[in-house]
Amino acid sequence: MKILHKFAAVCVASMAMLSANGNLLSISEQEINDYLATKLAEKIPLQDKVGVPHLFELDYHLHSLTSQIGRTEEKKVAISGVVDGLLKAKGKKYDASIQLNMDTTPYYDPQKGALFLKDVRLLSWSATPAKYQAELQMFLPVLADGLNSFLNSTPVYTLDENKAKEAMVKKFGKAIVVENGNIKLETAIF
Repeated sequence: MKILHKFAAVCVASMAMLSANGNLLSISEQEINDYLATKLAEKIPLQDKVGVPHLFELDYHLHSLTSQIGRTEEKKVAISGVVDGLLKAKGKKYDASIQLNMDTTPYYDPQKGALFLKDVRLLSWSATPAKYQAELQMFLPVLADGLNSFLNSTPVYTLDENKAKEAMVKKFGKAIVVENGNIKLETAIF
């Protein structure tokens, strides 16, 4: 009888633990920001040229990318960043800087055990000096499309199967929940 009671107690404790661990993994805004600041440049060159050579070009460097998670009603991830560039037009060169504000939709791919930021939307932007705003506007769709393409195909967080908790989330992960400052990966154990 004692064995049956111990078994029942272990079962109840296990169920309580599994229920409590329904949200096993939380990815913080800081972890996403660390990735954007350090590992993003390793995966894709953040410097490039766009435009028509010798006619109208922008040599640019994208940097200072930061995220804000779940601070809107839509529970999106806001991303801001700076594009410093050399605008070449009509035989002249101009230094310019663009502040970008975008939002994305977080997506968890259970097969890859990876978190992606999809559907990048450019919400607002401003140029310094402001007098180049009209010239720089033509490059924005190319910059936004490039960032969208990259984030759609490159995860901002990949679960590490060598860590027990992350391996369990990868195996049983079902959905994400966006909260203020965190993205939680939920599991479906039963």
